[in-house]
Amino acid sequence: MESRSPDAIGDSKADRAPSLWWFALALFPHVVSQLMRLHQHSAAGWLIWDYAGRIAALVILAAIPAARAIAYRREKRRISLLEIGVWIAGLVLLDRLGQWPQRLINATFPATIVGEYPHPTGWLNVFDLVVGLVLVAASEEIIFRRLLRNAARPYLGDGAFAILITSLMFGAYHWWSGVGNILLATIFGILFMAMYRRSGALWPVLLAHYLVDLVAFAGIWRWF
Repeated sequence: MESRSPDAIGDSKADRAPSLWWFALALFPHVVSQLMRLHQHSAAGWLIWDYAGRIAALVILAAIPAARAIAYRREKRRISLLEIGVWIAGLVLLDRLGQWPQRLINATFPATIVGEYPHPTGWLNVFDLVVGLVLVAASEEIIFRRLLRNAARPYLGDGAFAILITSLMFGAYHWWSGVGNILLATIFGILFMAMYRRSGALWPVLLAHYLVDLVAFAGIWRWF
């Protein structure tokens, strides 16, 4: 009897359509929450819809056995903790350096900005930094790195072209935040996918994503 490794899931013709369906099902509540967020006038309302969409996506993936086998599979790390630290430091630095051209591009094309991130204060800000950003990193990495990579592999392979296309989709997911942020998200999509391929496990990428966002949203970079 033939055995298949977790990495082989989604490679056969029979698995292609289900893999794409899992990605679409997980992405749907994200898009709905994006649309609902744009109509919120308070940070709390914005965050409630944001969390709801992300949690719904993760629950959907957990509830379907075939999707769960892909989205939540265990993977063995292939790189050292030191290399993970170097990746994270480089990504955080790149994000800081990318803020100026991002703002310049958004200022040049202001009509592309249809919404802005909220600015919660007090306990809500602490909760968002500690819990909310973890939810952001987990949902986006599972969906756009692990799930989308698996769904696209039978059609695009697993090389540079696949990285580019999946990263463009990750950038397009940020459609509401301005063309500057879309471009920056696309670049980070490429780097996150490259890190994922090299590390062999998703958790180092998830950690990097979280820390990049934490430094940005908490203003930690201003302390140095």
